[in-house]
Amino acid sequence: MTFVPSMRTLIGVLSLVLCACAFSEEPDDTTSDPPSVDDTVVLDRVESEEATFRVVRTVKNLEHPWGVDWLPDGRTLITERPGKLRVVDEGTVTTLSGLLDIWVGGQGGLLDVAVPPDYEETGWIYFTYSTSGKGAKGTALARAKLNGASLTSVEELYRQFPFVDASIHFGARISFSDDGTVIVTLGERGQRQADSDIGAQDSTNTIGTTIRLNRDGSVPTDNPFVGRDDVPDEVYSYGHRNQQGMDIRPETGAIWQHEHGPHGGDELNLVQPAENYGWPAVTYGDEYTPPHLEIGGTEAPGMTQPVEYWDPSPAFSGMTFYTGNKLPNWKHHLFMGALAHQKVLRVTLDGKTVTHQEELLEGELGRIRDVATGPDGSLYLLTDASNGGLYRLEPVE
Repeated sequence: MTFVPSMRTLIGVLSLVLCACAFSEEPDDTTSDPPSVDDTVVLDRVESEEATFRVVRTVKNLEHPWGVDWLPDGRTLITERPGKLRVVDEGTVTTLSGLLDIWVGGQGGLLDVAVPPDYEETGWIYFTYSTSGKGAKGTALARAKLNGASLTSVEELYRQFPFVDASIHFGARISFSDDGTVIVTLGERGQRQADSDIGAQDSTNTIGTTIRLNRDGSVPTDNPFVGRDDVPDEVYSYGHRNQQGMDIRPETGAIWQHEHGPHGGDELNLVQPAENYGWPAVTYGDEYTPPHLEIGGTEAPGMTQPVEYWDPSPAFSGMTFYTGNKLPNWKHHLFMGALAHQKVLRVTLDGKTVTHQEELLEGELGRIRDVATGPDGSLYLLTDASNGGLYRLEPVE
């Protein structure tokens, strides 16, 4: 494909502008009320192909919540992108103190939170956030312990490199593997080789990668690129754009992710060690701005195809393999939230093949930021709004 440099630069700039505008297009629903526990049935009966359920709002007035997880004692941890970590304990919502310095702006802020399987032995919780230095930003991973309403023993384990002067595409999802490692998605920060010296096809950095670490932040000796000079030891896979959903499939232990495409081309990927997922050389999306020029081809030697792709882009965010018992017909199905399309997508898989898809709750709750299986066996959703909420899906007869 032949590019005219001036046109390419203009398209790149306009794409970033449109990206930023799309992100800021949120309803004028600001509220000064603090988060509080709720128990409001917002949809009393929803009939779907495999389940009939109601939707209950359990926490309200959350400011752009981003991630949710649960402690073994049932307390709920929720991040809010503007930089607050909340603990929900029965009828109260408490704000934890002790967070590290967080850069808040654009798509950045306090992002995911995750409780590892060995929490009762170690007491650690993990969280991701955007941080800054010398005018540039990147994604970071930290861990801490809880002591009442405070975080203690807080330590930053990892920083994406290089930092770049952009406020988009941080990735930042966290998962824990049964082998004792922590998996983190790192977005490509809006960088593209055609317009920049760095990007997801530059293997010498961690732009647009999945990284795999031991839970103390050290690098596992069996990582696929350990010992190579041209790839950082922590990299597990590369060639990603902005992976905002990830989960470990319980039956296989495999890492699954979805990632945002540009104008079209959202992907579902089975993430394998050392594989290159193509961005921006391979994509099913095109430029945001008319005439929507191609960005790359749809396949190339040495680059892994997605399990599935979507055009137009739902803008997926958050995902879970449902492992609960409250909605048994959904067990082991994959659920993905969508920001732009404001829905939940239920996906069934046979190995690495998508066999069925069902859209749920389209337009009913707003932008779905995260999807999670709760300890009570219910499916939970976080909505991205200035008065966002945590919602529970529970069965009805």
